[in-house]
Amino acid sequence: MKNGPYSNNVTPISGTFTFSAWDKGATRDSVDGVAEFTTQDGARWKLVMDRVQTKDVPHHPRFGGVIMGLYYHGVTQVHTPLVPTINSAVALWAFAHLYKNDALVTDNAMVHVMLLSRTRRDGDYALACWNCSKNKIEELQLQILPGPGEPPFDAPGGFLFVNWEKSSSRKPAS
Repeated sequence: MKNGPYSNNVTPISGTFTFSAWDKGATRDSVDGVAEFTTQDGARWKLVMDRVQTKDVPHHPRFGGVIMGLYYHGVTQVHTPLVPTINSAVALWAFAHLYKNDALVTDNAMVHVMLLSRTRRDGDYALACWNCSKNKIEELQLQILPGPGEPPFDAPGGFLFVNWEKSSSRKPAS
């Protein structure tokens, strides 16, 4: 796919993303987080996550919204086989409020976040491996799609897919 979500069509941008995720079982998970980034066209985006997606869709379980420590994609038979097998320290599915240049785009953005084993090369950010599950967990992916029945976003491809290289996590103090 030349320009789709699984392509090597990558453009460096800048931004920040901080979130907290709680895996409390199949029904009590929660998320809280804010991402802010500026895309190559100069647009300023802000995403505010405040609730999890709990409803599974075919071949894409949501694990209650948050799951810690999951091998998936690729050969695992969990989610799509079209991307590399990865090890994820945390994966979450959320709904969020999305703003572009301070104007509300939607209150129903569908969000998928993974802090995962490194999949991309330094420099050109092309996919570097097919089984990436043994790589260091340091890549943070943020995927933002329009909610059901909503129009595509005013962005290349109609969605947003942002990667932060060299990311990390910490467990909150007990």
